[in-house]
Amino acid sequence: MHQTLCVCRTCIRMRPDRYCGHLLIEPRHRRPGPCMGQLAHHSSAGEAISAARRVRGWTQKQLADMCGYSQSTISRLERGRQSARDVDVLALVADRLGMDPTEVGLAGDALHNAGVNRRDFLGKTTAAAGLGILLTPSNAAARRPVNPAVVGHLQQLRATLVQSDGLYGPHAAISAVHDHLTVIEQQLLPGAHGPLRLAILQTGAEWAEFAGWLYEDLGRPEQALWWSDRAMEWAQEADDPVRQAFILMRKAQQSVGLGQRQRAVGLASAALRVRGDVPARIRASAHLQAAHGHALIGGELPTLRALDAAQALVEGDEAVNDQLGGYCNHAYVYAQRATCYLRLGKPTDAVTTYRKALDHWPAIYQRERGLHLARLASAHTADRAPDAACATAMEALEISRETESRRTTEELQRVITGLAPWRRTAMVQDLTEAVAAV
Repeated sequence: MHQTLCVCRTCIRMRPDRYCGHLLIEPRHRRPGPCMGQLAHHSSAGEAISAARRVRGWTQKQLADMCGYSQSTISRLERGRQSARDVDVLALVADRLGMDPTEVGLAGDALHNAGVNRRDFLGKTTAAAGLGILLTPSNAAARRPVNPAVVGHLQQLRATLVQSDGLYGPHAAISAVHDHLTVIEQQLLPGAHGPLRLAILQTGAEWAEFAGWLYEDLGRPEQALWWSDRAMEWAQEADDPVRQAFILMRKAQQSVGLGQRQRAVGLASAALRVRGDVPARIRASAHLQAAHGHALIGGELPTLRALDAAQALVEGDEAVNDQLGGYCNHAYVYAQRATCYLRLGKPTDAVTTYRKALDHWPAIYQRERGLHLARLASAHTADRAPDAACATAMEALEISRETESRRTTEELQRVITGLAPWRRTAMVQDLTEAVAAV
């Protein structure tokens, strides 16, 4: 059982020159002790949260990540700025800190009286840790009519956030996505009926899939998979084959990132089997994910067949758009082909193909440009061209600093590993230091 010294404010005031020496037990196993009990006597819930957080030795950012909120949310709570609507936020924060509800101003049975079983509530939020959605049936008492114009508004806003993500990375969009998914889940879906509910389910599936994409780029695969599952649930309820196909393709893409080769091929094939008027670009994207799966397995022939099928579907269609799969143009297909070449052990072909893709890369997808530059650097490394690898990696690093893409940073770390034979050279040492500083 892990133990830690008590540094609560009361003990610090009593013995400011050193730690008090009291021992505290970690939240899952603790029973209220003499020092932890002091938390219940703070003048506000925010002060109690701040003290408990400091006892754990956590920063506001660490606590925020554990709860799935932004650091500003935790700061707001600690400053006493919470409102009556924050009951669920307080409950989750208290649980993460091992506190009783009474220590943050909640009655012990407050959640039960509100129509929420506390164990069930916290179990759901733990399973969806970091997801930003707290299910609150207590809000169901007074549903307001849903304005049908909200669907168009959500579609336009999502398109704007997708552009923001492409330019600045996931951190610029994730908070807004959380907020609007909360509105969709807690206000719009419970209050809508008939065709309007179906329309909200459809756009909600797009928002949930987008959340999965953001978490994937943040390097948090469990949250990414959870949101993809939620997106599929809504798309199935809406009986929407187009969105089902797109989400299956995205789940295949997530499987590629996790190295799940057979699952990637299987999900991509499932996306291609979806019946209905599925756009060509979504089908092309599914072929690309199948190609990645085959490349991971080492099957060159099925990889090339899938790549050719994708290219045929987008041939002559260069423009990008805001529709599902609208990013999948000729340049995107070339970039995926290059990555498959790299996975198949063909770095020279990968270098040539990456250059073709980047020469025509849409400016709006700046974050993805950084990722493919990093992969081009990996191709140069595999092709034993360290000078070109370092120069390209530095270019990718500049974009990564702005977009904070975890995928790009991980790719750059692989470049450094591949450059081990040249690790004593000044250029590799400079790159290593620069990447470590990100």
